[in-house]
Amino acid sequence: MKEYIFLNSLPRSGNTLLGAIVNQNSQVSVTANSILNDVIYQLQLLKNDEIYQNFPDEQSFNNIIKNVFNNYYKDWKAKVIIDRGAWGTPLNLLLLKSIITKPKFIILYRPVLECLASFIRIEKPKNIELRCHELMDDNGMIGKNLWSIKNTISNKENYIRINYLDLVTNPVNEINKIYKFLNIDSFKHKFTNFNQFVANKTKYNDSVLKAELHKIKTNKVEIDEIKIKDYLPLNIINQYCNLDI
Repeated sequence: MKEYIFLNSLPRSGNTLLGAIVNQNSQVSVTANSILNDVIYQLQLLKNDEIYQNFPDEQSFNNIIKNVFNNYYKDWKAKVIIDRGAWGTPLNLLLLKSIITKPKFIILYRPVLECLASFIRIEKPKNIELRCHELMDDNGMIGKNLWSIKNTISNKENYIRINYLDLVTNPVNEINKIYKFLNIDSFKHKFTNFNQFVANKTKYNDSVLKAELHKIKTNKVEIDEIKIKDYLPLNIINQYCNLDI
């Protein structure tokens, strides 16, 4: 029987690095950006359909939703699946708790402006301000995940917080904190000369994105230093400087 844990994180905060390290342990698997919160949401929308309302067999319908995780991860070898997604937003959290009553969360956090600057540095958009606003929108990659993290905390869910700076400066300690939180045995990970992120024998295909967002340094774990003012206009810095938790 698999156990499901949920990774609430900001993009560009070390997700791929964390997964590349943890996934060395065959008993634990950190996923890529999960599609399952959208799958469950879209399934719920079917209840608004005339066909369902004409014959509202809720028990049978709920059987689909309650088995989404088990069906999707059926062929994954790991016993512990750390599913990465914006599970902490109010609706996602409500839907998640209809399946798993007491979920556990790992919050991976990096200051918002550092995440924004990292996106701009790697994507090199023509309109920096527009791209920043897209990322920070409630449905944007940073904005939605920030909302998810804040709601997880304010809702007093069961979570552990891992900061990006701590992860890259003392990865052994932070990985062991996660293992302790999950009540699983520690594992001797490689922190030098390790592989790129792989989960269920699958790699990221960044050719569909604006830039190669998931390629990491694998020779050693080290901080990715970003000078925010080199990449973000002053008005963007002022607008989003007070959002951190």
